[in-house]
Amino acid sequence: MLDQVLIPILMHAAGLMVSLTMTTLVLFSVYSLAVIGERWWTFRRARLASAGLVRRVLASVEQGNPQEALELCERGKGSHVGPVLAAGLRELLPLASKNPGLHAGPALDRVTAAAREAIQRVTATEIGRLERHLTALATLGNISPFVGLFGTVIGVMRAFEAISRTGSGGLGTVSAGIAEALVATAAGLFVAIPAVTAYNHFVSRVKDCATEMDGAGSELLSWAQRTAAVESAVLRPGV
Repeated sequence: MLDQVLIPILMHAAGLMVSLTMTTLVLFSVYSLAVIGERWWTFRRARLASAGLVRRVLASVEQGNPQEALELCERGKGSHVGPVLAAGLRELLPLASKNPGLHAGPALDRVTAAAREAIQRVTATEIGRLERHLTALATLGNISPFVGLFGTVIGVMRAFEAISRTGSGGLGTVSAGIAEALVATAAGLFVAIPAVTAYNHFVSRVKDCATEMDGAGSELLSWAQRTAAVESAVLRPGV
């Protein structure tokens, strides 16, 4: 009984469902391409803004200009490394002045621990910023083939319905439905392949950026500890 009611309804609405399927895939494609373009620009901007930033910042702090180093970090708009270095510098800045300077001891340990926590927080924030919209891109890549498959099924159903209506299985009878099915399948793949490829590429870039941020934070903390050890040795030459 259910089949006798449901199947005629589906057959009657098949044309509309195919149109909705194709419209959905077009919208998926537009959104996917927009996300790919926006993420490409974000990663390109981050790469250009972060190029050589660690070297310049460490050069400034080693020359006794931590405030200048902080300004370098804040000027790097779009950089993923700049905010990480800035977070660490803000914690180290009170102890980085020439008087009294960085010295090994409990105060340095506390500030270093605070700087490490600040660096970790900002790193997590920057990773979240770099991963923005990637979940949506992965979702589109996963579901688009199934949306296309839905259109394929509807097209095949229309082809068989045409056969049952005309009592003929000739090419002219089924060609329209088969064509719709093939177009829907192709459209689903057209959306899914670029989305999945871009998602994998951007995930790899996020991992690279996370490694760069970890390395930048480690270099800054290593500089602080190294400088403190040198200052302490200078003040206590006989020890």
